[in-house]
Amino acid sequence: MGRTPWALLLCLISLLGTGCASSKARPASAPAAPEPSPPLSPDPVAALLTQAEAHLKSGFDAADDGHLSRAREEFDSAIDLFLGFPGGAQADPRVAEVYRRALEAIHVREIEALAAGDGFTEQGTEPASIDAVSALFVEENAAGPETRARAEDAVREEALDLQIELNDAVLSCIELYQGRLRAWFEAALARGQLHLPYIREVFAAEGIPRDLAYVALVESAFKPNAYSRAKARGVWQFIAATGRRYGLSVDWWVDERSDTAKATQAAARHLRDLHKLFGDWNLALAAYNAGERKVQRAVARYGTRDFWALRKTRGLKRETRNYVPLIHAAIVVAKAPERYGFEVQPLSPLASERVAVEGAVDLRVIAECAGSPLEDIRLLNPELRRLATPPDRSYDLRVPLGQAPAVTACLSNLPAEKRVRFRTHTVRKGETLSSIARRSGARTRDIAEANNIPLNRRLRVGTELIIPVPARSKVTRTARRTEPETEGRVRIRYRIKPGDTLGGIAAQHGTTVRELQQWNRLRGTRIAAGATLTIYASAGDE
Repeated sequence: MGRTPWALLLCLISLLGTGCASSKARPASAPAAPEPSPPLSPDPVAALLTQAEAHLKSGFDAADDGHLSRAREEFDSAIDLFLGFPGGAQADPRVAEVYRRALEAIHVREIEALAAGDGFTEQGTEPASIDAVSALFVEENAAGPETRARAEDAVREEALDLQIELNDAVLSCIELYQGRLRAWFEAALARGQLHLPYIREVFAAEGIPRDLAYVALVESAFKPNAYSRAKARGVWQFIAATGRRYGLSVDWWVDERSDTAKATQAAARHLRDLHKLFGDWNLALAAYNAGERKVQRAVARYGTRDFWALRKTRGLKRETRNYVPLIHAAIVVAKAPERYGFEVQPLSPLASERVAVEGAVDLRVIAECAGSPLEDIRLLNPELRRLATPPDRSYDLRVPLGQAPAVTACLSNLPAEKRVRFRTHTVRKGETLSSIARRSGARTRDIAEANNIPLNRRLRVGTELIIPVPARSKVTRTARRTEPETEGRVRIRYRIKPGDTLGGIAAQHGTTVRELQQWNRLRGTRIAAGATLTIYASAGDE
């Protein structure tokens, strides 16, 4: 992977800054004890680059943490240094080169921030381990005597609350965890330390074997945003319908399948119900993977309620036949990882507390209020599908421990322009979701989900809809809006001079500040000497 533009920029600044000051080389015949040279006067370019580097680095670090306002302040400070250099940013070739690179790097970073969306872009998911793990070939050959002996010792000596079968399929899975899946298993077990105490507590309260906590290891490797090919999500890999059946909210804004605490409570109730249905934990596990009806049909067809006997028939798919042995093996290894040479380094939990957030607020703004990286806010709230809290309710948001008072105070004084703003549309006669989607550049399904309405519902005239439009669609519409304003004009490129303002440039060329901002996609009025503007001037003004 190549280096980022700002990494290259900082590298260039460092090289130019350290290489700016120089002194004449001492001749080879110079006397051993020369007279002391007068101190070199400081190089103003080196001093400028050092200060600019500090502001730019702080700006990029703040942007990486999601603190966009702070990043903009640092970028502005760096640009002001360049513009305030005697003679302007173009007065020295070294300053001019770094200034040009700085403008490019800042522009790229702002484009990336725009691509992060306005709260509408769905946050990323990770592949669910169940897709890959359950597709592995589980050998039926007898395992080696060492594998069997170690497993028998673990089952005999560890406190287990689920009857473990040490047949060839289970031992084969243990060897997989020791071999080709070793790194994956060790990472999953380390991640699981964040969740296992709570899962065991919930399972014990529901009368579920606590060792079934390791079902989540096989399903998702304990990743809250794991997403499978079957559209199952979260640590417990619920499909949406099953999640809703057990009380998990799944809408356009929030997906509680990724809320590990709530999903764990749902998983415990689901496993309890499956055990009541089948009277056997192995069949309950098979049904957790394949669904109740498939297991019921297999039991009825082959006349056995013994999973291990059923596994040898064609009544279950390979994924389900592998699923139960994988869980038995995971319990054996996870309960005694040191026996298998695993060095589990538990991850440190991020302590948190809750704060009530009214309406839609960008998570990047909340991160700034909390003085925390955006990634910490997202880590604490994986159930939020968008980069914002929901607009139609009060939401209990997790923030780093000790930051709730600061966030509450910050949000109470939050100016309107810093809140997430949504495009809205009032339904007119004859309009449908599809026609509104075509005109707005949004997807029909996104409009339906954002407003919690069925795709086929007839819209009542006067209904106000939230329109979630991607940032790229907004840019396209802005470009189309400005096209008529360029007719009959001449396109010129204007190089900004020190002391120029948008107002002065607009007056000089018979246009307005707003038009200059639209033509050049400027969000504010700050401009930098040496940069160029696109202007559509009247033919007589060229």
